[in-house]
Amino acid sequence: MPKLSNDTQALRRAHILDAAELCFARAGFHRTTMQDICKQARVSAGAVYVYFDSKEALIDGIVGRDRDDIEEQILGIVDAPDFFNGLEQALRCCVIEQPAHKPALFLEIGSEATRNPRIAAILSHCDTTLRKTLAELLRRARAANRIPAGHDETTIAYILALLADGLFFRRAIDPEFDASRITPAIMDMVTKLIGEDAKSLDAKMAIAEVRMV
Repeated sequence: MPKLSNDTQALRRAHILDAAELCFARAGFHRTTMQDICKQARVSAGAVYVYFDSKEALIDGIVGRDRDDIEEQILGIVDAPDFFNGLEQALRCCVIEQPAHKPALFLEIGSEATRNPRIAAILSHCDTTLRKTLAELLRRARAANRIPAGHDETTIAYILALLADGLFFRRAIDPEFDASRITPAIMDMVTKLIGEDAKSLDAKMAIAEVRMV
């Protein structure tokens, strides 16, 4: 049998992870079997075990994929013309506009992490990585005078992570919750947290950059 290309293998792996996400969100970690995931993905058990040897390995793949996507969004804020617009777009992309099954999946993985040390370690690594990335983003923004001095970056990153977690939780338990409606209020809170003059400071920097071109 000819060896599959790296691109084909990546697509197959992603397809299996997509199926696992839906199954875990719908039935939970323990009620979902590997056979359920095979059926959802429409592949054989052997095809799944080529890439993932257990449900924990599937969770590792799901969390790792989300971590990489979110980190890319966070790092993209560095190049945004307006820091806070970039932050809001990252919030919308990573939390508010995520598919409907994602909040339920978030709760399921978090719940399993309280009982399963391997899942706890996977989730902890993801959380720590993203908060460090956020803190580094804030440090770079301050160094570039895009936001003022204020609370330390690690504390702000922790609070931003708590806000994202809270939005996911609310989306999971309240089908009528419309996160986009409260996004302006959330961004006002974030602006005050980072510094009262943050928006005006970033606007001045943007104007200065335009004048230098």
